[in-house]
Amino acid sequence: MFSMFKSSKSAMSATKEFKERLSLEERKQQSTNILTKYPTSVPVFIDSSGMHKMIDKPKFVIPQGFTIGQLMMSIRTRMKMNSATALFVFIDNQLIPVTTVISAIYDSYKDNDGYLYVCCSEENTFG
Repeated sequence: MFSMFKSSKSAMSATKEFKERLSLEERKQQSTNILTKYPTSVPVFIDSSGMHKMIDKPKFVIPQGFTIGQLMMSIRTRMKMNSATALFVFIDNQLIPVTTVISAIYDSYKDNDGYLYVCCSEENTFG
């Protein structure tokens, strides 16, 4: 469906910690509450453990019409990233094209707890 590349980052420690801290039922309840309260949005968990700086609040509620590029801008803004740092977004260890709509990704890659888990990586592009 999409042209994707494998991520070199396989460890998702923030995701693992989140899943260990809350039971599957608790995570399902959270995602169900989000989907009920915001029916045109999806629950997203951002794992920034592969980055220099961790994101302060990893749970996002993203409108279904957002693209991966718009999600990346939201992450960059929340993390106060400078323009010399490239941001890469992986879902299920695959690099997702920036034009892909969140609803399509959510339908294909959501976890059985109802969250979409997104892993972020960064690279300094100018040294």
